Amino acid sequence: MKITVYSAKGSAGKTPIATNIALDREYAIGTNERFHVFDSFIPDNRLLTVDLTESFPTIPDDIDIVFDLAGAISEHSHSITSALSQSDLVIIPIFNEVKSLNAGIGTINEVLKFNQNILVVSTKLQKQSNEHFTGDWRNSRDHQNIAAAIVQSGLSDKIPVLPLKFSKVFDAIFEKEMSIRQIMGAEPLAAYTYREIAKQFDEIYKHIDGVKHA
Repeated sequence: MKITVYSAKGSAGKTPIATNIALDREYAIGTNERFHVFDSFIPDNRLLTVDLTESFPTIPDDIDIVFDLAGAISEHSHSITSALSQSDLVIIPIFNEVKSLNAGIGTINEVLKFNQNILVVSTKLQKQSNEHFTGDWRNSRDHQNIAAAIVQSGLSDKIPVLPLKFSKVFDAIFEKEMSIRQIMGAEPLAAYTYREIAKQFDEIYKHIDGVKHA
C-alpha cells in the first residue's frame, strides 16, 4: 500500500497524519522535507528522503509506505509528482480557514492530474460558539463547511471527507515518538482522553483498507 499525504498549505496536519499511519501500520515514510522530524524514531531502513526536485524511486508493491510531502506542484517538483503517480490513495488535509480552503481546493485540482483516488480529511475541528451536536463530528460546522466548499467548487461530491478533531495529542506523537493508539496503550488516562480521535483514525484506516482490498 502506497499513500501520499499532501497539501499545498502548511499547518493543515499532514505530518501528524502521515506519522500516525506509519507508526500504527509499521509503514515506511518517504519525505521531501529537508528539515524533517523522522530521524530519531523511524529506522533508517524505513525512511526514504529526497529533495523536492528529485523523484522518488518506484516502490515495490510489497513495501508499504506513506509519503509526507511539502512544497507546491510544478514542473520541477518531481518528488511530489512521482509520489502522487504511484500512490494507491492521496490524503489531503484541509481545515476551515479561508486560506486553507482555497489551497485545499487548489491542491485537489492539481492532484487529480496525477491520481483520482483522493480522501479529504477535515482537520482541526472544534466546536464553535453556540454550536450543539453530539458524537459525530461530521455534524460540526467546521466539517460541513469544508465538505460544502469541495462540492461548491465544482469538484465531485464523491470525494469522501472524514473528520479529525483538534487535539494536543498531535504534539504528543512527536514528543513521545508513538502513535495515538500506542500512547493510549501506555498511559491509562490517555486511553480515555484520546478515545474519540482514535476512533476517527479508525475511520481513516477503514477507508485505507477498503482501497487496499478493492
